[in-house]
Amino acid sequence: MVFVGVHGEWGRIDVTQADLGCGQSRESIYKPKKPAPLTCYECDWRLHLVHKTHSAYDLWFLRHANNAPHCEARTAGEGMAHHLLKLDLAHHARAAGWSAEYEVAAPDRSWRADVMATSPDGSRRVALEAQMAAISITDIEARTDRYRAAGVEVCWFTDRKTVPWLDNVPSVRIARPDDGGDVQVTAGAARFEPRWCEDRGACGGCDCSACNEGIDVPLPCEGHGGWCAVDPLPLGRFVNAICKNTTRPHRLRHGWNTKGTWRWITRRYFDLEEEQLQAQTRKSQIVERLLAVKQRQQEARQGEEQQHLAAIEALLQRQEALTKPVVEFVYHEAGSYPFVADSGSPEFAMGVPVYVSGKPYAVICPVAGRVPALRRRLAPLLLFAASERERGRIAAQAAPGQRIEVLTAPLPAAQPAPPQREPDTLTVRQAVSGMLGLDRM
Repeated sequence: MVFVGVHGEWGRIDVTQADLGCGQSRESIYKPKKPAPLTCYECDWRLHLVHKTHSAYDLWFLRHANNAPHCEARTAGEGMAHHLLKLDLAHHARAAGWSAEYEVAAPDRSWRADVMATSPDGSRRVALEAQMAAISITDIEARTDRYRAAGVEVCWFTDRKTVPWLDNVPSVRIARPDDGGDVQVTAGAARFEPRWCEDRGACGGCDCSACNEGIDVPLPCEGHGGWCAVDPLPLGRFVNAICKNTTRPHRLRHGWNTKGTWRWITRRYFDLEEEQLQAQTRKSQIVERLLAVKQRQQEARQGEEQQHLAAIEALLQRQEALTKPVVEFVYHEAGSYPFVADSGSPEFAMGVPVYVSGKPYAVICPVAGRVPALRRRLAPLLLFAASERERGRIAAQAAPGQRIEVLTAPLPAAQPAPPQREPDTLTVRQAVSGMLGLDRM
């Protein structure tokens, strides 16, 4: 059962058209007294014209004569459902003002279109393929690629309920109503349903990585829309939309369960998807900048903490290094050995207090920034510094005329600040510094 044959005088004929596509009548080859010179374009076997009615269809087709060899054209045309669908596709393409030919093959025979629809100006060709038999995803993708390489658009049509390749190529599923109504496109077309927060400047419906990273500033809405299937529509309307170029095959770019699948969509839905994708890109850029700022702030805080710990460590080293020289200095000056505290004290500006006869006599390396609050308490005491630079810092904050002595002592080599620990794990040095208030200097 095929629609196209070769007449010995007229050339290619299409029996679905009343004029056979060449200006001749069907009656001239239908049950003539002398067999018409009709042969198959594929196998050259003799054909004859058949007329049947099927439901609402008035069918004209060509049938191979008896004992015909195996023929690709006859195999492709087998099945009434396949036959009727090709008739419908050609009819709807012609109704849209396009020409439609059956069984059009590539010059190199790399593809053969069930129905080749061509625009009036010849600028577009669309292969309308009735794929009723099972086919693998690999094969149908390869056939689609061959069409694309030849500059031919393609849409695959099937009535199979289970279609594993429907997402992989530009295709739709059709259904023929039992009541004889119009064939319907039931799957393969999609629409984009947009959804935005009422205030697009502050997204309230997301659970994104930015929120999980602790960014608590308002972020713009990235859109919460998605793709969904369209309601069934008449096949004629769909084919007309293809011809008018108002629907196009598109690989969906949004949606965890739809991304990358082929669907037929209109320009409006493409624009709605694009708007949401751009919003997501803008939000991602904002999040990247905010995370970068947060990272820099965190690194700065860590740097300040490292410097602070290094300053504390240096202070403790100076105080420890000066302890012996201070004891000797005070002994020679006061005439008795002093008592030196084990560590610095907040009451003495984090300096180490030195006692003579139980009374405060001197302070080793007080912290200059803490001296003003204790100026009156420290004024009667002798202050010690490990360098002229430190003496200058203390003198700038101490009471006028405050006595400050500089003692030199070998200091240990500078040590790197201790490594940062997790917030709930402190070093002994950090714990001691916290108890003594050194972390607030």
